Amino acid sequence: MAADRPSPATGLRLAWRLRKLVLAVALVVMASVLPFGLLVELAAGGTRIALPAGPLPDGELELIMLEVLGPIAVPLLVVASLMVVTLFGWSVAWHGGVVRWWSGAGAARVRMSEILAHGVVLWWRYARLWVTGVVITVGLVVLIWYGVLQLEGGIGNAGALYALLIGASVGSLGVVSFGWVATLRAAWILGVPGRSSAAGAWFVGAGTILRQPLASAFPFLVWSLPALLLLVASAFVGWPYGLPAMVLAVCGASWCWVALFLSYAPQEPPDEWVQKMQARAAARAARPREK
Repeated sequence: MAADRPSPATGLRLAWRLRKLVLAVALVVMASVLPFGLLVELAAGGTRIALPAGPLPDGELELIMLEVLGPIAVPLLVVASLMVVTLFGWSVAWHGGVVRWWSGAGAARVRMSEILAHGVVLWWRYARLWVTGVVITVGLVVLIWYGVLQLEGGIGNAGALYALLIGASVGSLGVVSFGWVATLRAAWILGVPGRSSAAGAWFVGAGTILRQPLASAFPFLVWSLPALLLLVASAFVGWPYGLPAMVLAVCGASWCWVALFLSYAPQEPPDEWVQKMQARAAARAARPREK
């Protein structure tokens, strides 16, 4: 059910229809990150005020952060783990819900309750898909750096070693991007009636990228680069505009995230799903009302 030709314009149009979802994504992201940020701020706030003006000597900042965050390492790890679990669960839910919403003929009226309900029902199926994508992507990145470690000892030239590290970094970034797009395309493929294998859908999604590399990469570049620039730019905004800038950046990045996923949606919902949803609606309408 993946789009034959992914389209950023389709992603923009559907993201506007699902603007309530964009807002929900932004709110959940901010609510998930807030405890982690507050914990770091409470631990480092007083130390930051006591720091002298001007640049610090090399290595001094790392030592200060280690002294400040070391005593709260365990709470920080717990909060970070909860943040990752929350974002993962929420991402899986809304991706699955959006696929089912669009598969059900892209209902004219967008109800967030229906999207989230579909996401909860399909959660385990799409969780397996995302875990498959993460495991394969991490495995490939580890393999790249394992090869670098094996080759590092035999390279005596500093320039060649530097080129090897640059190449490994670029290759890792390419693998992560490939794995992300393959998972996005596989999410729509997994919505095809009768398909239940998350691993099979992921490999089919990876195959579509190999067949359409430019068409698959174009929406990813169109939407991921602005989101990254917004988040990076907001990190350099100082007080008192830092917090509003970060909120606006998260909202913009959430819009890009939703539009990226919807860019790979099929142009029209499949007839089989439309007929199935219409049959369910007719059955509910014909059911006698309970007294």
